[in-house]
Amino acid sequence: MDMMRILVVGAGMGVVAALPARADDNTPLAVKPGLWEMTSDMQRSGAPPIPPEALAKMSPEQRQKVEQAMQGAMGPQHRVDKHCVTAEDIKKGFDRMDETSRGQCTRKVTASSATLHAGTFSCAGQGNRSGSYRVEAKSPESVVANWNMTLTRGGDTMTMKNDMQGKWLGAD
Repeated sequence: MDMMRILVVGAGMGVVAALPARADDNTPLAVKPGLWEMTSDMQRSGAPPIPPEALAKMSPEQRQKVEQAMQGAMGPQHRVDKHCVTAEDIKKGFDRMDETSRGQCTRKVTASSATLHAGTFSCAGQGNRSGSYRVEAKSPESVVANWNMTLTRGGDTMTMKNDMQGKWLGAD
Protein backbone atom coordinates (compact mmCIF):
# COMPACT_ATOMS: atom_id res chain seq x y z
CA MET A 1 0.00 0.00 0.00
CA ASP A 2 2.91 2.36 0.71
CA MET A 3 4.13 1.99 -2.89
CA MET A 4 0.71 3.04 -4.24
CA ARG A 5 0.61 6.03 -1.91
CA ILE A 6 4.07 7.07 -3.14
CA LEU A 7 2.94 6.76 -6.78
CA VAL A 8 -0.23 8.77 -6.18
CA VAL A 9 1.57 11.49 -4.21
CA GLY A 10 4.28 11.63 -6.87
CA ALA A 11 1.70 11.92 -9.62
CA GLY A 12 -0.17 14.62 -7.74
CA MET A 13 3.03 16.55 -7.16
CA GLY A 14 3.76 16.19 -10.85
CA VAL A 15 0.47 17.93 -11.58
CA VAL A 16 1.28 20.69 -9.11
CA ALA A 17 4.70 21.04 -10.71
CA ALA A 18 3.11 21.41 -14.11
CA LEU A 19 0.80 24.22 -13.02
CA PRO A 20 1.77 27.81 -13.80
CA ALA A 21 4.35 28.57 -11.18
CA ARG A 22 5.69 32.08 -11.38
CA ALA A 23 4.02 35.34 -10.51
CA ASP A 24 5.26 36.78 -13.82
CA ASP A 25 3.52 33.94 -15.70
CA ASN A 26 0.13 34.42 -14.07
CA THR A 27 -2.03 36.45 -11.75
CA PRO A 28 -2.12 35.04 -8.21
CA LEU A 29 -5.48 33.72 -7.06
CA ALA A 30 -7.27 36.11 -4.71
CA VAL A 31 -7.34 33.77 -1.71
CA LYS A 32 -6.33 34.24 1.91
CA PRO A 33 -3.15 32.76 3.32
CA GLY A 34 -3.53 30.54 6.36
CA LEU A 35 -4.83 27.10 7.21
CA TRP A 36 -6.87 25.48 4.44
CA GLU A 37 -8.86 22.25 4.43
CA MET A 38 -8.83 20.47 1.09
CA THR A 39 -11.35 17.76 0.28
CA SER A 40 -10.32 15.59 -2.65
CA ASP A 41 -12.16 12.90 -4.60
CA MET A 42 -9.85 10.99 -6.94
CA GLN A 43 -10.60 8.30 -9.48
CA ARG A 44 -7.96 6.25 -11.27
CA SER A 45 -8.08 3.66 -13.99
CA GLY A 46 -5.56 1.67 -15.98
CA ALA A 47 -2.20 0.24 -14.96
CA PRO A 48 0.06 2.36 -12.73
CA PRO A 49 3.31 2.98 -14.60
CA ILE A 50 5.93 1.49 -12.27
CA PRO A 51 9.55 2.25 -13.21
CA PRO A 52 11.19 -0.86 -14.71
CA GLU A 53 14.19 -0.43 -12.38
CA ALA A 54 11.86 -0.65 -9.36
CA LEU A 55 10.23 -3.80 -10.72
CA ALA A 56 13.65 -5.35 -11.43
CA LYS A 57 14.61 -5.01 -7.76
CA MET A 58 11.51 -6.86 -6.53
CA SER A 59 11.17 -10.55 -5.92
CA PRO A 60 8.18 -12.20 -7.67
CA GLU A 61 6.39 -12.26 -4.29
CA GLN A 62 7.04 -8.55 -3.68
CA ARG A 63 5.91 -7.68 -7.18
CA GLN A 64 2.69 -9.65 -6.71
CA LYS A 65 2.01 -7.88 -3.37
CA VAL A 66 2.59 -4.46 -4.93
CA GLU A 67 0.36 -5.26 -7.90
CA GLN A 68 -2.41 -6.52 -5.57
CA ALA A 69 -2.11 -3.40 -3.37
CA MET A 70 -2.33 -1.16 -6.42
CA GLN A 71 -5.38 -2.90 -7.78
CA GLY A 72 -7.04 -2.52 -4.38
CA ALA A 73 -6.21 1.18 -4.31
CA MET A 74 -7.47 1.88 -7.83
CA GLY A 75 -11.03 2.60 -6.73
CA PRO A 76 -12.33 6.05 -5.85
CA GLN A 77 -10.57 7.73 -2.93
CA HIS A 78 -11.89 10.49 -0.70
CA ARG A 79 -9.39 12.50 1.35
CA VAL A 80 -9.53 15.50 3.62
CA ASP A 81 -6.21 17.24 4.34
CA LYS A 82 -5.21 20.46 6.04
CA HIS A 83 -2.42 22.62 4.61
CA CYS A 84 -0.81 25.86 5.64
CA VAL A 85 -0.73 28.19 2.63
CA THR A 86 1.57 31.20 2.84
CA ALA A 87 1.36 34.48 0.93
CA GLU A 88 4.50 33.32 -0.91
CA ASP A 89 2.77 30.05 -1.94
CA ILE A 90 -0.09 32.10 -3.40
CA LYS A 91 2.31 34.43 -5.19
CA LYS A 92 4.21 31.47 -6.69
CA GLY A 93 1.04 29.70 -7.79
CA PHE A 94 1.30 27.08 -4.99
CA ASP A 95 4.31 25.52 -6.70
CA ARG A 96 6.57 23.77 -4.18
CA MET A 97 8.76 21.92 -6.64
CA ASP A 98 11.91 23.18 -8.29
CA GLU A 99 12.85 23.02 -11.96
CA THR A 100 15.07 19.94 -11.54
CA SER A 101 12.15 17.77 -10.35
CA ARG A 102 9.84 18.64 -13.24
CA GLY A 103 11.30 16.80 -16.18
CA GLN A 104 10.62 18.41 -19.51
CA CYS A 105 7.24 20.12 -19.15
CA THR A 106 5.34 22.42 -21.42
CA ARG A 107 2.36 24.42 -20.24
CA LYS A 108 -0.38 26.33 -21.92
CA VAL A 109 -2.25 28.73 -19.67
CA THR A 110 -5.78 29.19 -20.98
CA ALA A 111 -7.04 31.40 -18.12
CA SER A 112 -5.18 33.41 -15.51
CA SER A 113 -7.02 35.85 -13.29
CA ALA A 114 -7.55 36.52 -9.60
CA THR A 115 -10.45 34.05 -9.66
CA LEU A 116 -9.48 31.44 -12.26
CA HIS A 117 -6.38 29.51 -13.32
CA ALA A 118 -6.78 26.94 -16.09
CA GLY A 119 -4.61 25.27 -18.64
CA THR A 120 -3.01 22.16 -20.03
CA PHE A 121 0.36 20.52 -19.46
CA SER A 122 2.57 17.86 -20.96
CA CYS A 123 5.71 16.43 -19.35
CA ALA A 124 8.30 13.96 -20.59
CA GLY A 125 11.15 12.35 -18.72
CA GLN A 126 11.06 9.12 -16.76
CA GLY A 127 7.40 8.88 -17.74
CA ASN A 128 4.99 10.97 -19.77
CA ARG A 129 2.27 13.04 -18.09
CA SER A 130 -0.33 15.17 -19.78
CA GLY A 131 -3.60 16.68 -18.79
CA SER A 132 -5.58 19.74 -17.86
CA TYR A 133 -6.37 21.69 -14.72
CA ARG A 134 -8.82 24.32 -13.50
CA VAL A 135 -8.65 26.16 -10.16
CA GLU A 136 -11.37 28.65 -9.31
CA ALA A 137 -11.42 30.98 -6.30
CA LYS A 138 -15.13 31.20 -5.47
CA SER A 139 -14.23 33.70 -2.74
CA PRO A 140 -11.07 34.55 -0.76
CA GLU A 141 -12.04 31.64 1.55
CA SER A 142 -13.26 29.03 -0.93
CA VAL A 143 -11.76 27.29 -3.96
CA VAL A 144 -12.81 24.48 -6.26
CA ALA A 145 -10.41 22.68 -8.53
CA ASN A 146 -10.17 19.72 -10.83
CA TRP A 147 -7.47 18.12 -12.88
CA ASN A 148 -7.25 15.25 -15.29
CA MET A 149 -4.00 13.49 -16.07
CA THR A 150 -2.72 10.57 -18.09
CA LEU A 151 0.55 8.89 -17.00
CA THR A 152 2.39 6.63 -19.42
CA ARG A 153 5.58 4.62 -18.99
CA GLY A 154 6.51 1.77 -21.27
CA GLY A 155 3.30 -0.07 -22.10
CA ASP A 156 1.44 1.02 -18.95
CA THR A 157 -1.06 3.88 -18.91
CA MET A 158 -3.03 5.22 -15.96
CA THR A 159 -5.62 7.99 -16.01
CA MET A 160 -6.43 10.11 -12.98
CA LYS A 161 -9.26 12.55 -12.28
CA ASN A 162 -9.35 14.66 -9.14
CA ASP A 163 -12.09 17.01 -7.95
CA MET A 164 -11.21 19.21 -4.97
CA GLN A 165 -12.90 21.74 -2.75
CA GLY A 166 -10.97 23.96 -0.37
CA LYS A 167 -12.05 26.14 2.48
CA TRP A 168 -10.05 28.59 4.53
CA LEU A 169 -10.08 27.71 8.23
CA GLY A 170 -8.12 30.59 9.73
CA ALA A 171 -5.05 32.77 9.67
CA ASP A 172 -2.86 30.18 11.44
